[in-house]
Parts: sequence; structure tokens; C-alpha cells
Amino acid sequence: MSESIEHLVRQLYGLGTVRREIGRHALAELGSQGFTALAIVHVHGPVRVSEVAQHLAVDMSVASRQTGALLGAGYLEKQPDPDDARATLLSTTGDGKRVLEESHRRMVHAFGRVLEGWSDEEIASLAGSLERLRNDFTNTAARDQEVAR
Repeated sequence: MSESIEHLVRQLYGLGTVRREIGRHALAELGSQGFTALAIVHVHGPVRVSEVAQHLAVDMSVASRQTGALLGAGYLEKQPDPDDARATLLSTTGDGKRVLEESHRRMVHAFGRVLEGWSDEEIASLAGSLERLRNDFTNTAARDQEVAR
């Protein structure tokens, strides 16, 4: 394995610190897991819990727990699935949209403070590289699933 990949992996492990800081400062109402689950429902909804689990790449029980907490807080609502009477669909409520927007605003503010010494080009480069990394992982996982079938 190349030295540069070893270094990248170590740096990615270190992103846990970034994630915890975001959770501590920017996502006080939701926590990072709740924010992500709520954002998935908002962007892709109405959706089933199984779709939330798929987007989060977590077990159904984890997605159920997260969406259950969001339902209890009034950020999500259930409705019958018109295609399957046994299933329900989740969508965001007005309060859910509000807390999602506020959490996003706080994240942008927190990142803005940390990255104030960075140029727009450096920020754009990092964002582009992270997007490419995420896409490459997604594509590789999809290919691996196809091969496994």
C-alpha cells in the first residue's frame, strides 16, 4: 500500500474529531445521526424506513431508532404508503424543515469560523476531492454488490 494512501486513511480516521465538533456546536438539537436521517427524508421523501437505512448504510434497527426519535420530536410524520397498505412513508414536518435549516445554518457558521484562513479555491478543492472520494466509494460498493450476486 502506498505511503500516501496510508496517510489519507490516518487523516480520515481523524475526521471523527471534526464530526464530534459539528455535533457539539452545530447540531445540538439533532446530533449528527439525526441530522443526516432527517436530511435524507427531506431530500428523498416521502420514504420508507428501509430507504433511510439504505441511504445511511446502516441496519434497519438503527434507522428505525433514528426515525423514531425524529417522529417523537415532531420532525417527521408518517403517512400510509399508497402502494402497500402495510407500509408507511415518512416525510418532514414544518418543524423538521425548520430544525434542518437551522442546523445547516449552524454547521455553515461553524465551518466558516474554522476555515476563515482558507481561500475559496482551497475550500472548493477540498469539497471536490471529498465528493470524488464519496462517489468512488459508492461506485465501488455498487460494483462489489453486482459481483457478489
